[in-house]
Amino acid sequence: MSDGEQDAGNTWEAVMFAGKYKLQNLTAIMDRNNIQIDGFTEDIMPLEPIKEKYEAFGWYVLEVDGHNFQAIIAACEEAKAIFNKPVLIIAHTIPGKGVDFMEKDFRWHGIPPNIQDVKGAPVKGEQAKKALSELRTLGGKIRSEHE
Repeated sequence: MSDGEQDAGNTWEAVMFAGKYKLQNLTAIMDRNNIQIDGFTEDIMPLEPIKEKYEAFGWYVLEVDGHNFQAIIAACEEAKAIFNKPVLIIAHTIPGKGVDFMEKDFRWHGIPPNIQDVKGAPVKGEQAKKALSELRTLGGKIRSEHE
């Protein structure tokens, strides 16, 4: 799930239903990147304290670094051991992580580079090349085989 979709009433209806009926073997992973199409989640519709809200509806909640695959796998393994309640894994992520001009900038949410920039102007592929280079080289920390 996205954190932005936590604004929707049907999401909370499902959360309440799962908690009420103690749906075991249900694990949800929320991408908690703090952004949605229109801006930052806490400006659009504040979600915090999100962990406590889910717990109040009868969920078991884990929090992980959403960029750490081992932590996500470990949380999924822990979730398998929880009985008589659904599990939420809150995966804290940074949108655009590793690309300096995209990182933490909600204006890039849903807009791929190479199509248009954040002001809507067409681009010639330079943004996409820069983004891929930064991702492949960890922001210039390692040399790329493509250089």
